[in-house]
Amino acid sequence: MIKDDKLPLKEKYLKYYSELPNQGLAADSIGRNEDTIILWKREDSEFSDLCAKAKSDWALNKSKRIRNEEWLLERVINDHFGQKTKTDITSGGKEINQVLVKFIDKNESTDNRNSE
Repeated sequence: MIKDDKLPLKEKYLKYYSELPNQGLAADSIGRNEDTIILWKREDSEFSDLCAKAKSDWALNKSKRIRNEEWLLERVINDHFGQKTKTDITSGGKEINQVLVKFIDKNESTDNRNSE
């Protein structure tokens, strides 16, 4: 962080954020809002990097305490290890395409009556 009059606040923010990486709560702890933190990150790449590192370090530290590795994999690398669910879109046992066609036909006939 380059010479910065906000340095004491940024340091207090980082101290809180390193213990609980929640941007809103950490901002509240120093009497600022999240928009201010976002602006600081945009204007100060070193501050932004320190926030990212604090969050990564926190996650790594917490992950070492988790006993259920499957749960951890599912949460952290969800795109690969997460449960996949298949959603069957039907309505009354009919394919949704059939329902949509009937809905469109019904609305078109209603529109035609209203325009007469």
